[in-house]
Amino acid sequence: MTDNYFFDTPVNILENQELREPQVNAYVEAYNHFITENKLTHAIIVLPTGVGKTGLISILPYKISNGRVLIITPQLTIRDNIEDKLDSQNATNFWTEKKIISSPKKLPTVINYDKDLPDSIVESADIVIANIQKLQKRNQGALLNKFNSDFFDMIIIDEAHHAEATTWLDNLGHFDKAKVIKLTATAYRTDDKPLVGELIYKYKLSQAMSKGYVKSLEKFDFVPNELKFIIDKQSSKEYTYNELLEKGIRDENWISRSVAFSDSCISDIVKESINILNKKKKNSSVPHKIIAVAQNIEEANKICQMYVDKGMRAIAIHNDMDKNELNSKFNDIENNRVDVVVNVSMMGEGYDHKYFSVAAIFRPFRSPLPYEQFVGRILRIIPEGNVSDNIGSVVAHKFLYLNKLWNYYKTQINESKIIKNLPKVIDGIPELNKIDSNNDSDSADIIEIGTALSVKGGHSDKEVYMQTEYIEEQKRQENEYNLKVKKIMEALGIDRRKAEKVVSETENDQSFKRPDIMLKHRRQTTDKNIKEIIVPEILDVANVGLKGTELMRRLPIFKDRKYNWIIRKTKTQTNAACLAIYFSQYLQLAIGKPRKEWDNEDYANASKKLNQQAKYIKSFFENGGNKYAE
Repeated sequence: MTDNYFFDTPVNILENQELREPQVNAYVEAYNHFITENKLTHAIIVLPTGVGKTGLISILPYKISNGRVLIITPQLTIRDNIEDKLDSQNATNFWTEKKIISSPKKLPTVINYDKDLPDSIVESADIVIANIQKLQKRNQGALLNKFNSDFFDMIIIDEAHHAEATTWLDNLGHFDKAKVIKLTATAYRTDDKPLVGELIYKYKLSQAMSKGYVKSLEKFDFVPNELKFIIDKQSSKEYTYNELLEKGIRDENWISRSVAFSDSCISDIVKESINILNKKKKNSSVPHKIIAVAQNIEEANKICQMYVDKGMRAIAIHNDMDKNELNSKFNDIENNRVDVVVNVSMMGEGYDHKYFSVAAIFRPFRSPLPYEQFVGRILRIIPEGNVSDNIGSVVAHKFLYLNKLWNYYKTQINESKIIKNLPKVIDGIPELNKIDSNNDSDSADIIEIGTALSVKGGHSDKEVYMQTEYIEEQKRQENEYNLKVKKIMEALGIDRRKAEKVVSETENDQSFKRPDIMLKHRRQTTDKNIKEIIVPEILDVANVGLKGTELMRRLPIFKDRKYNWIIRKTKTQTNAACLAIYFSQYLQLAIGKPRKEWDNEDYANASKKLNQQAKYIKSFFENGGNKYAE
């Protein structure tokens, strides 16, 4: 560990065009939380799958941590993925690939913690990556048993919805002097309770979709032409699902469990997922793959064999495999030697492979979190692919009853459409500019199932919500960069390599001496919170269009004397425009001075007030309140 490594190392973060908007803005909020505002509370950052959480982890320590950093992961798959991205021995490490750190000599020392490592090796590290199982207090080699409470200055917890378990709390309690950052795709734990800490930044899936950071989605429900059920093996009487429900003989949970364990229904999904995969591959050179989720190891092996029998290169992955076998299979995935991966509680979170394009579901999910985590496996974009390559397909049996969980994505995609169209509606509005404006714990216990028989084939119902226009990778401004290098070469009489080093080291770190740049990012975050989160959410929950005018007539806020000028003087009187102007004006009045005069404390207060007021406005339309949108 080099003294003050994270503060002394020149980095290119704030104005780095290689980084994504949510990565930079989340970093800025963390900097303000711990450095500018000097807070000690745990910081929570919510980013959807596929947006760049590992990249954010790699930049968070710089200019924030005064010492060693501990990265805690809930499972080996996630740990290995982070280690790979942060491997300074690999040219594709995130810092080098994204031009954050100019010289390999200035990359941090990173280790994967093991209890058998000498203390001197751990002490030499700038970043320690550890799987939570290796940190348990009862293990003699656990970090909290070997090192003092001030050993780490920052702890970053990935997939933080696991973070309130006893093991995690023991470690956080021991290293109580560390700055703690919790990263997750949801601000709720696996038991639906909120995470402990302060939510400092949230980026929604709808925003990621609108920017082309993730694939768009389509859903296929296999609908059998006829489906019969036998209640138990002692009976030969067959029932339709309607008879079971209408007569109260069995409920939807029983039906979905029976379907999940029915070879007949499983075979239907196997065939349907293969059909979808083959269509994707027909006119593409991309090595698309199916990722499937099964109830248990026995079912996974059975499903895997069904795929093999259909001529597919299929493998099953689960926790009972030894490390060498798992490594071999992950190697086969990465090198495109398989078509189908059937997993059991192994790849629901944290494993990133961009060629997973079909999600085949063979189990009834009961709550949103594990369902969203699994669907998240097919969200990562394929930069070299075309538009059709970047549409992920979810396929399941209709009678697994997953539509309620799918509706989350439906809402996100509806919001993403609004976000994409908002600039056309509100950009350039004079009134707006004048204002001067942030583990799968639900596995069903199989108590009772029957036999489900799929009869006479069936068909697929398909839902496509949006085919995103993907943002092509931006080519760096090489001409401008080359000009700067040339001028340095001529002025100092040095070669190109030395001139590039001068340009890198003088520019990379200057933004941290520029509080105006930090404030610029906070202003952008506030504007995007209004335009990309709050306005779309209100329009969606109110079920009104961007260009309608219902809200001005119905919402009481526009009758308030402080805001009624918006509908009297605004030339473009649309729902979206007036809401955006309202929230900008609300913040200006709440803070008491123009946005250009705000400091960091003002932005922190504005974020809280904005979220509070947005929740209040949405309440008009919730719980039967849609009368306001009539």
